[in-house]
Amino acid sequence: MRFDLTAENADDLPTNAGIPSKAAFIVRRLEETGWIDIEIDPDNFEEYIALPSYSIQFLTLINEIIHESDAQYSSLVHSTYSELKLEDEERDEFMYATLLRVFENTKKLRIELVTLGHSIRIFQNRLGKVFTANRVLEDYFDDYKVRISDRLYHPLKTFDSVTKFKRPILAILTKWLKSDETRAQLVSQSMIYARHKDKEEAERDLISKINYVADMYEQLNLMIHEIDQKHSDYTKASTTKILYLNNSDKTIKGHLETILKAYAKASADGTGSRTLTSQMEDCLNFYEQGYIDPESVSLPLTRQYRGEGEPLPIVNFEEVTQLMMQGFLDETRNSFTDNRIYAFMETAFAGEAKVRIEDIPLPDYDAFILLILASLKKDDPRSFYDIEMEEGEVVSHGYVLPRFTFVRKERVS
Repeated sequence: MRFDLTAENADDLPTNAGIPSKAAFIVRRLEETGWIDIEIDPDNFEEYIALPSYSIQFLTLINEIIHESDAQYSSLVHSTYSELKLEDEERDEFMYATLLRVFENTKKLRIELVTLGHSIRIFQNRLGKVFTANRVLEDYFDDYKVRISDRLYHPLKTFDSVTKFKRPILAILTKWLKSDETRAQLVSQSMIYARHKDKEEAERDLISKINYVADMYEQLNLMIHEIDQKHSDYTKASTTKILYLNNSDKTIKGHLETILKAYAKASADGTGSRTLTSQMEDCLNFYEQGYIDPESVSLPLTRQYRGEGEPLPIVNFEEVTQLMMQGFLDETRNSFTDNRIYAFMETAFAGEAKVRIEDIPLPDYDAFILLILASLKKDDPRSFYDIEMEEGEVVSHGYVLPRFTFVRKERVS
């Protein structure tokens, strides 16, 4: 189906037509192209618009694309376990319908996990095109943390954990498959719902669906492990880039890094690097150098020539640059270790069970970096605290910070 409102198709529309005429024309075109059907009530001759199934799906897709950032997380794992547990206790005539929903939810869960992994990879690749520390912080806290981490990744690690519900789900499905009575009940229901030709076909379909759910839940842990690794890599890369961009090096190496960052930014923005290279050429001046000595002004003039010397070896500047960069990153990582981060938080708590982010002293820039790293490490197994997040922002020591409250975790005896 196609709807094309062009000048060629709008010959019947008056030049100065009003809004009602244009609306009627659009409705007529939608009906002609099959996107809608017009139904007339025989009692009062009122017209009703009926949408075919493909029109509803198309409109739903457009709405999901537009409101993608507002979509909420679907607790697919928990809902699967809840429906299976309830149906296992009641054993009513809706067992096969429940199995179908479990089968569809499992397929949807796999698609969402693949989408989540690709989303994290997109943010990680985008990090190479960011050249300011503020933009890195904005991408991580305002975009990635809100849209990906808090909305999709965090539920998978907490209330909708695959590890938590995997064994109960597989236990119920295995019990159904091994019980002759339950399997016969499911086969008889599938003959009604799926309209199979015979019981053998219905039983094959039943076993296929149960095996798919079981196999997929065995593979989900590997997918979630890969997602954990991508999430950790992106968090570490963001921290490293913030430290790198905030480094103020006034040596020759630092000036070269500034030039290379500007060159990379010009290439990433698509503005072209020809202007930048022209400016670099204007800053470089070459002169012919000579010298005089006491013999240069004596008579007769004696010309002296330098003998051929041994050429200097060619240095591989790329390897040297990589070694210098690796040394810089190692030195930066060593200066902000996990022990230093947790020691900073112990000092911030000062023996209390809670501490608000605006109450944490930030005497220097290192303390600000430690506070950022401490916020990122709340899910670390060694972390002794958790974070309660509230809406809004606070200003502390000249920094605009999210409204966080650090809460000490209860110790398990």
